[in-house]
Amino acid sequence: MTAISTPTVSSQAALPFADLEQVYEQLAVTLDSVPETQHTLLLAQLALALAHRIPDIDQVIAAINEAREGIQIDEEGS
Repeated sequence: MTAISTPTVSSQAALPFADLEQVYEQLAVTLDSVPETQHTLLLAQLALALAHRIPDIDQVIAAINEAREGIQIDEEGS
């Protein structure tokens, strides 16, 4: 799993790096606790839950695109 890069445009304060590390760890533990066949569903539900908490559709769409770009970079580097 790849960490998402820091957004370039944001009207909200970002989580400190230490908190991001905690989020990454909790996500890894959670993914390990469910069957691999359920990972996509869990991640989709997580994305929707987080998007529900962000009152700016442009930021939500930017985060989706940022995640996709992170995957493309990983695939090119592999």
